[in-house]
Amino acid sequence: MFFRCRSQLHQTQPEYYEAPDKDFMIVALDLLSGLAEGLGGNIEQLVARSNILTLMYQCMQDKMPEVRQSSFALLGDLTKACFQHVKPCIANFMPILGTNLNPELISVCNNATWAIGEIAIQMGSEMQPYVPMVLQQLVEIINRPNTPKTLLENTAITIGRLGYVCPQEVAPMLQQFIRPWCTSLRNIRDNEEKDSAFRGICTMITVNPGGVVQDFIFFCDAVASWMNPKDDLREMFYKILHGFKNQVGDENWRRFSDQFPLPLKERLAAFYGV
Repeated sequence: MFFRCRSQLHQTQPEYYEAPDKDFMIVALDLLSGLAEGLGGNIEQLVARSNILTLMYQCMQDKMPEVRQSSFALLGDLTKACFQHVKPCIANFMPILGTNLNPELISVCNNATWAIGEIAIQMGSEMQPYVPMVLQQLVEIINRPNTPKTLLENTAITIGRLGYVCPQEVAPMLQQFIRPWCTSLRNIRDNEEKDSAFRGICTMITVNPGGVVQDFIFFCDAVASWMNPKDDLREMFYKILHGFKNQVGDENWRRFSDQFPLPLKERLAAFYGV
């Protein structure tokens, strides 16, 4: 099936075909995404024996938004499944992802945003040269009125992940996104994506504590949204909350925390002793 999908992409050369044939490309891309998700690391040998990354690169530049949307989903899935094959192409892929962070095309933008976050986790500090290609657009999206909930959540997770691997590059902009970031992620359930994003926000707050001061109540609310954070993440929350409390003093903290809704106040007291 993998090679049939690849063959379909190869035969349907984007520059020569119009919409009906593009449907086959989209189906092939989506099937490959499903295979990558289902097989995980076992897809590695199939990718190694094919030119799928070259074909995906062409699809990422297609004029038809639906083709780009599916190609970015495949990029994210291959990044998770076999990053060793994706990594040599990152310098070519990242500028394309940056130019597709256009919230007018919600699904394209959503998949590009998600793929950037997956790449960031795999790249670690090597993501640094690519942060300027995407960060400003992501900050604009998260501050944009009427942005769909899923896009907001994905954007917040990706900003958090970028801040996790490249805190020095992202933290200076903290004040520009911390409030919508917190409100976007307060309602999602505990999972690995949320975990990495919150590790990023905590790391950025450590680098630039002034960036969170005006909106600290939103950070407190977002922290309280966690049902069961891992011990080391809970410790990060504890240090930031107590650091802020110690900085302002007990009396100012009491006045500040009196603004909290009662459930938030009780939860922070019970879990973090503030």
